[in-house]
Amino acid sequence: MSPRAGSPTACSRNSTRARPRTSRSPPSACSNRRDRERSGPAARAAATGGRTMTPRLVPAALLGAALALPAQADWRGQYRELGFGVIPVETQTEATASFREFIPYASEKLGVPVKLFTASDFIGVNNALIARQIHFAWTSPSAMAGSILECGCVEPIVTATDKDGNLGYNSVLIVRADSPYRTLEDLKGRTVARTEPNSQSGFLVPTVEFAKRGTPVDRYFVSPLSGGHTQSVLGVLNGTYDAAFTWTTKGDGYGQIRTMIDKGMLKRDQIRVVWESAVVPAPPIIVHKDTPAALKAELVRFFTGLHRDRPDLARAVAHGETQGFVPIDLSYYESTIEARRMLRDARRRGG
Repeated sequence: MSPRAGSPTACSRNSTRARPRTSRSPPSACSNRRDRERSGPAARAAATGGRTMTPRLVPAALLGAALALPAQADWRGQYRELGFGVIPVETQTEATASFREFIPYASEKLGVPVKLFTASDFIGVNNALIARQIHFAWTSPSAMAGSILECGCVEPIVTATDKDGNLGYNSVLIVRADSPYRTLEDLKGRTVARTEPNSQSGFLVPTVEFAKRGTPVDRYFVSPLSGGHTQSVLGVLNGTYDAAFTWTTKGDGYGQIRTMIDKGMLKRDQIRVVWESAVVPAPPIIVHKDTPAALKAELVRFFTGLHRDRPDLARAVAHGETQGFVPIDLSYYESTIEARRMLRDARRRGG
């Protein structure tokens, strides 16, 4: 990885319509010093690039409740099936393939049918959850933060560790390995893609961090929105973009780069990283705040046991190598929420 650097433009408001599709066959956000002082140790570590080990991020009450509840809980009488949403870091076809084995396994373990939902954009999955069309979702920290600022009606329950058991990932700026671009200065005025406004690594982090540097993304570069991480990486490979923001973890253990390598869509030596953010909060599994406590606890128990029982399926959900899922609460995402609030306020001021 290359040197880290440290940008706000307006962030578009969340889409108001969820567009779920059913499959029948699957990282401060740039916090400042004030944020770190207000945050707990886990949030501070994630916001500033530190690596926080799993045990520090397990809320004892939540984990205790998950382990204490009986296997058959009353919530099953309220739900004939559960919808599981995933954000479109892959195409719908790819997501279906990625989760082909996970869905029947989850159905068996949870005791009710589980169905997979995708949407055409990140916030679509969240909006489906808010509308109770689905019941839990793997989403972007930024999309979750946007929903929290708008309705306060979603909450995180677990997140995945990386291959070393740490939490968080990096936003990275990639170029083709055979390109002449080796520094940010080399890319000034060039076409550098962000993904979409509800992506943490593909939009929020670079937008905030580059503004802090005095080089706002949409002024320092020509910065179109690609629509997604796969589109961004492929756009770099085929020459549509000179560079693009995406996400990865230490050693490309999980994230977009690992996903595309595993699917044969990318060879690691085809790209070069020219900028890397500090470690930012990892993608959460979220539920609606009104979800019955017994169902929340059952989902926590299911996901925290997934790596032990089916490491291959834990890998599918995490989109790469993981040491498993751990319970999490909203304090871990304070830096992301603050960054979204900053962009929202800047947009309202016309900044």
